[in-house]
Amino acid sequence: MKLPLVNRVQRPDWKRLFVIGALAVVAAILGAWVAVAFLARGQVVEVAEAPAADVVIVPGARVGSTGNPSLALRQRLDAAAALFNDGRVEHILVSGDNRTSNYNEPAAMQRYLRGLGLPEEAITLDYAGFDTWDTCLRASEQFGVTDAVVVTQPRFAQRTTALCQRAGIDVTAATTDDYVRRTSTRLKADVRERLAVVKAFADLALTPEAHHGGPFVGLIGSDDENL
Repeated sequence: MKLPLVNRVQRPDWKRLFVIGALAVVAAILGAWVAVAFLARGQVVEVAEAPAADVVIVPGARVGSTGNPSLALRQRLDAAAALFNDGRVEHILVSGDNRTSNYNEPAAMQRYLRGLGLPEEAITLDYAGFDTWDTCLRASEQFGVTDAVVVTQPRFAQRTTALCQRAGIDVTAATTDDYVRRTSTRLKADVRERLAVVKAFADLALTPEAHHGGPFVGLIGSDDENL
C-alpha cells in the first residue's frame, strides 16, 4: 500500500520578488522624475536670467558647528543677494531648520546676508522650513508669497519649482553653481535627490500640511505683516 504524497510547502521565489521590487522602485523613481520635470518645464533658469519678482526664497541647507553656512548654502545666499542688489527682488525669505535650540539655519543665513551689506528689514526668517515642501507651503500660507524666485542648485531646481508651484506660488528657479566637486560625493548626492523626488511626488499628490503651520505672519515691512 502506497502512502499518500505529502504536499510540499512552496517556498517564495525570493529572486523573483527581489527583481519585481527593484523594478517597482525604478518605475516609481522614473515616474516621479517625469512628473516633476513636466511641472517645472520652462521655469528653471540661471541666476543671470532670473525675472523680477516680489521675493527671493532661499531654502535652507547644512550649517556647520561654528554656525557658518555650508558651501551650498553660501551659493544660494550669494545668488539671493545679487538679485536683491540688482533690484530684481524686493525682499528675501530665508527658510530653514531650527528644530533644536543649538541648530539655526535661518539665523545663520541672516547673519551671512547682513555681512554682505543687506538691510535687516529686507530679510524675513522662516524657522520651520524643515524640507522643501514645508518651505514652499509656509512661504505661501504663513508669509503670503505669491510671486517669487527660488535660488538653489541645478540638481534641486525642478523639484523645488514643482513644489512651490503646487503650493500656489508663481515661481521661477534660479540655479547657482553645483557645490559638489568630487565624483563620489556627486553620486551620493544624485542618489539622495532621486529619492527626494519620489517624496516630492507624494507631496505633490497628497499636499500634506506643513510640520508647523500656525497663523499668518507676512513678510517684514509688508502691508499685511502680523508679527
